[in-house]
Amino acid sequence: MAIKVRPDLNPFDDIRVVGITTAAMDYQMASYLNKTLHFEFVKCDNIFDEVGEEYSFYLYTKGENSNTFDLVAMVSDNGRERVSFKPKTDYLFIVRGYMREEIFSQILNKIKNIPCVFHAYLIDTSSNKKIYHFLEDIENHEIDILDTMSDVD
Repeated sequence: MAIKVRPDLNPFDDIRVVGITTAAMDYQMASYLNKTLHFEFVKCDNIFDEVGEEYSFYLYTKGENSNTFDLVAMVSDNGRERVSFKPKTDYLFIVRGYMREEIFSQILNKIKNIPCVFHAYLIDTSSNKKIYHFLEDIENHEIDILDTMSDVD
């Protein structure tokens, strides 16, 4: 009797996604993250959903072969939630690329200690199927931005 082996494929195994609950506006949240983490988030073109709603998008990259970080609004300018979570989530903070667990834990704790952050938590992308399409859109948007940035250099 043949045994069927089903590969456990997670298309987002190289990223970690933190959900952030806050009352801060997108530019304020980016500023807090820049100050707290010593990052340089840059406001990029907004990301659009299938019905044309816009969601704020910020990007910080440390260069080729390094981590890339995204800050993406979960609520459009018109108040539409792209994906709803419990607890309510206003932003996704996405870390793309390998990062040691202790470094990631330090970053998460620093985010939790930002005064305007009510809650910050790691989202399990392997079991949360409703986020898949949004993460694909974010990844494609990020690639387009990075390609444009490399064309300018």
